[in-house]
Amino acid sequence: MKSEKATYVGFEFEVEGYPAIAIINTDLKNVEEQAQYTHSVFIEIMPDQYNEMGHPLEEEHDYLVAVEKEMIAYLESQTNSVHVGHTTVYRRREIIFYTKDPEPVQTFLEHFLSTIERENSFEIESDKEWQNVSAFYELL
Repeated sequence: MKSEKATYVGFEFEVEGYPAIAIINTDLKNVEEQAQYTHSVFIEIMPDQYNEMGHPLEEEHDYLVAVEKEMIAYLESQTNSVHVGHTTVYRRREIIFYTKDPEPVQTFLEHFLSTIERENSFEIESDKEWQNVSAFYELL
């Protein structure tokens, strides 16, 4: 399920009193599809420029989208990974993937994230039941 052909839906919610947005790949709601990808990958990037709500300014947003597209292009074509979507919360963009094979994803992210000139971090963990994103899929 490649993201360029996927359908995404947006949600608005609040985190600690600040508005937040989630853009989620609806094509991955199917439990059989989810079962193939057993590890969650959460990548946090802190924007350099943001508004009073903590969301990236337009130029920064465009940069973060370009970074996300680069990750999607590599991870979906070179690793067994799918793009779930992203969230934008106060001063943080979180990009979400699930993967069958975490080692090549970790290797890529360690290299790639060192080039983006933004504070960042990532976490990969076993999540066979997709509990880390279940709240989003329950809303679909």
